[in-house]
Amino acid sequence: MTTADQHTADSTDMTWTLNRLCEEPGVISALLFSSDGLVIAKSNGLLKDDAERAAAALSGVKSLQADLGAFCGYPDENKSSLVMRHVVSDLKDATVLLFAAGQRTGVGVSVRGDSLSKEASLAITATLKMIQGLRPVLGARERSSTA
Repeated sequence: MTTADQHTADSTDMTWTLNRLCEEPGVISALLFSSDGLVIAKSNGLLKDDAERAAAALSGVKSLQADLGAFCGYPDENKSSLVMRHVVSDLKDATVLLFAAGQRTGVGVSVRGDSLSKEASLAITATLKMIQGLRPVLGARERSSTA
């Protein structure tokens, strides 16, 4: 199978898996996005404009990890040791979960309640299981630049 023939998140409808995450207690919405901030798939309850804003914001947060190497005691040549796995944003009445999903992709999940709630814990576990099970197809192909 060539690279062009491989199934990836940007060539497969992943809505079903995001909708399934939304069946977890307290989960509000779920989003699969590319590292360059574009929506690949979204749960049904999430409006398109909201999904696009969230994808851009989550992509920006995901890219921050590359600049934290020195802060964490890793010199520039060891940045590969600092690959982001997940980020938890604890808001007043909600938690935003951000996960590295596949090559050039991430998953964002919003949950009611704070980050120490049972709902956040269940959402983290469900999302990690989903990513682990679907990792081979959660990547996105590199975009070709147009001149």
